[in-house]
Amino acid sequence: MTSPTHDEIREYLHRQMLSSVSHDLKTPLATIIGSLEVMTMLYDKLSEEKRKSLISSALTEAFRLDHFITNILDMAKFEADAVKPRFETARLSQMINDSLARLGPLKTRGEIKIAPSVTNDDLVTDPMLGARAIGLVLHNAFKFGGRKAAVPVIEVEYGIVGSEGFVRIRDHGDGIPPAKQAAVFDKYTRLQKSDQQNASTGLGLTICQYIMRLLDGRIELSNHPEGGAIFTLWYANKKAT
Repeated sequence: MTSPTHDEIREYLHRQMLSSVSHDLKTPLATIIGSLEVMTMLYDKLSEEKRKSLISSALTEAFRLDHFITNILDMAKFEADAVKPRFETARLSQMINDSLARLGPLKTRGEIKIAPSVTNDDLVTDPMLGARAIGLVLHNAFKFGGRKAAVPVIEVEYGIVGSEGFVRIRDHGDGIPPAKQAAVFDKYTRLQKSDQQNASTGLGLTICQYIMRLLDGRIELSNHPEGGAIFTLWYANKKAT
C-alpha cells in the first residue's frame, strides 16, 4: 500500500476543514431559523414562557454564529499579516471587563470569580488585542469547562510579575490530556469526547496564540491538580523593557 502524496493529504485536510466550518455555521443557523419559524406560525398559540425561550435560543445561536464568523475573518487577517498591534497604556482589569462584555448570553451559563493579585495592574500593550485574547479563552472556558457542575465556575486571576502582566483563567471541566494540549492551538482541531467533555471545532485558541505572539507574549496551558484546564496569558509589559 503506497503512502498518500502531499496533494492527497492537503486535499483531505481541506475537506476536513470545510466539513468543520459547514457544521459550525449551519448548526446555529438552523436553530435561529427554526425558532423564528415557530414564532411566526404559532405566535398566538404559544405561552409567554415559550416565546421567551424561543427568542433566547435564537439570540444565543445568533451570538454563536457571529462569534464563529468573526473568528474566520480574524484568522484570514492574521494569516495575511494584516494585523499590527498599537501599544498604549492599559489595565488588565479593564481588558478583562471588556472581554466579558462581548461574551453575550454565553456568560450567563456560569459564575465568574475574578481575583487580582496586585493593586496596580497598569502595563503597556495593545488593549483591544489583549482583551480579544482574554475573551477567546473565556469563551472556551464557559463553553467547555464547567459541565461537571450545576453552575460552572470560571476563576480569573491577574497581575504583574516582573516585566510581564498575566491573566490566568481556570475552568472546572475535565481538563485536557497532556498529549492533546498542543493540538488545541491548531486550526479546526476537534477533540474527542474522551479528551474533553464536549467535542468541538474552532479557531478561538489559534487566534489567541497569534495575538499573544503579536504582543510579544505567550499562552500556556496546564491542568489543575483538582481538575480543570488552566490557560495563562503572559503579556510583555512594554514600559518595563
